[in-house]
Amino acid sequence: MSINKPIRARDGQQWIYDYLLRTTGRAIHFEIDGRQLPSPVKSIKMAAKYLAKKAAQAEKLALLSKSNGDLESAKVLYRKASEMYREAQHFTIPIISDYRWQLYEKCLDCASKLYDLSNNEVRKVYLESEIGPIPALWHVFDTDIGAPAVVFIPGMDNTKENYPNPLENEFHMRGMHVLSIDGPGQGEMLKAGVFVTPDNHTIAARAAYEFLAKQKSVDEKKIGICGRSFGTFWSMRAAAAEPRFAALAGAVACYFWDNLSIFDEAPIRFKQIFMEMSGTRSEEEFDAMCQKLSLKSDIERITCPTLMATGEFDPLSPLEDADTIFNHLNVPKEMWVFEDEFHPIRTPEALSGHEIFHFIADWMKKALDGQFETNHSIRRYISKNGDGMFS
Repeated sequence: MSINKPIRARDGQQWIYDYLLRTTGRAIHFEIDGRQLPSPVKSIKMAAKYLAKKAAQAEKLALLSKSNGDLESAKVLYRKASEMYREAQHFTIPIISDYRWQLYEKCLDCASKLYDLSNNEVRKVYLESEIGPIPALWHVFDTDIGAPAVVFIPGMDNTKENYPNPLENEFHMRGMHVLSIDGPGQGEMLKAGVFVTPDNHTIAARAAYEFLAKQKSVDEKKIGICGRSFGTFWSMRAAAAEPRFAALAGAVACYFWDNLSIFDEAPIRFKQIFMEMSGTRSEEEFDAMCQKLSLKSDIERITCPTLMATGEFDPLSPLEDADTIFNHLNVPKEMWVFEDEFHPIRTPEALSGHEIFHFIADWMKKALDGQFETNHSIRRYISKNGDGMFS
């Protein structure tokens, strides 16, 4: 009789991981203050159950609010339910299971009900590509003339439903369409068995560009690309492969040059997830694939204005790697380094808790409008003194 052995060398650290989860209330990013998970959760195996319970409560209240004519509350609650179901499916054990896809279907259903109530049109589309249909959400900016547009790539195993929030779309506020995709290994593509490789997000991004360029309401010369977390890596690689993108921006950094600390030094959960996303069960094969996750060969091919945003002490994307990439860019460029911040810089203290993507959307609009000179180069250290990006 054989006994199953761990797939990865660090899988035996699970008890340390669960101890940190129990004591901090967080499943990832242990350096951040405050609980992330409901208080009954004492191990990673419990996370999906209790997040799903909270999601079901919000979903039920959303339906009751809608039935009683309070559509504004229904929208907010369907958003909460969709997000919590999405979080729940992220934390299932095993990572790929029927239960995970049941939770994701609930996320999709609540998101669809939100879109039906939204004041802004959100269209579910499937983009043609050689790797199969690319599921995407087109957040349509209501206009009769060609407007700028942005392709958005979510982080690691995040999904297109997470961002942008149709109740507060930072790009819409500034006159831009947004097309958010599930890339290979993400959301509906992972469910369909389309796994991530080091470069097939470039195929998905090109398909997104082609879709937007065909729309009469889009100015095909003003299509940018934006990413969050691992989406910053994929969007950089995509901009290098597709020179028609007119601007590039990202935050919550995964800017890899020499240090792939996300898989070697961070909690083992990151490697466990990404191996499932890539469809490999061999740590040796996965480690070999990771040798291709460096932007060294991409940077010189990026031709559009570029914005990079990162935390000063991001453990998943070392600042020295981000600086090296920034220094190698030969385009109009900016880099924002947020004082004392780690990986999740969505609402940094240096911005008084304001969403960073408001500032990124504003920068993107300026870049797409051609407001930056060819020699534009600024590296900003954004301290907690209230100056923000304006010092």
